[in-house]
Amino acid sequence: MIRSMTGYSTARSEEAGLSLSVSLKSTNHRYLDLQVRCPSGLESVEHLLRRKIKDGVARGHVEVVVTVERAGSGSLQVNRELLKSYMDALKQIRNEHGLASDPDVMALLRVPGMIGIANGDLSPEELDRVRQTVDKVAGEALDRLNEMRAREGDSLEKDLKERFARLDKLSAAIEGHVQDIPRFYERRLQSRLKDLTEEIPAGVAPDPARLAQEVAYLASRSDVTEELTRFRSHLGQVSQLLAEGNEVG
Repeated sequence: MIRSMTGYSTARSEEAGLSLSVSLKSTNHRYLDLQVRCPSGLESVEHLLRRKIKDGVARGHVEVVVTVERAGSGSLQVNRELLKSYMDALKQIRNEHGLASDPDVMALLRVPGMIGIANGDLSPEELDRVRQTVDKVAGEALDRLNEMRAREGDSLEKDLKERFARLDKLSAAIEGHVQDIPRFYERRLQSRLKDLTEEIPAGVAPDPARLAQEVAYLASRSDVTEELTRFRSHLGQVSQLLAEGNEVG
């Protein structure tokens, strides 16, 4: 079974007063491209997440988002220093270009690292527990992502096999017509000569040897044997890739 490169999953855990979730989103990419977003203060889990994702995903652009909240707490932890930097930059741009619009606060709150848990908010014991929980939750999210990618890959594989079977039949049909190419050109030349008969002086007849040479030349220029052989080779390689499974391209 092959895996699609697209999929989405999320997993969540609540324990010891902390609520943690890991979301994974995978899209097409030639290689493995990881983008990890963690709350401020939890950058140390990024290496753990990258290693774990690499163990379970071979190809694709994978976005990893980690959120951590204190259970029962409705307050948000805003990175005010980062917010001030963005506001100062926006004010400078507005003054330089004469803009009158106000900053989009909701857009600013969506900036990575703008809302999260600062180092001072978690004790060393809590940080260690968060790392362990991230490892477990990321594993669950990765399993769900691969399950979704496998289901989609199964559908894609069935569709591809049907299309390749059709192409195989078409190439066989074309191959069956190859031997008729010389006769086709001979009939076409004879038909053309017949149309030109009125223009040929009486007593002048086409040279059979010359006609045979023209037929042979046109047939050689239209020989598709090499192309059919290469095409059959490509179909065989595709079949081998599908048989190997996993993330193929």
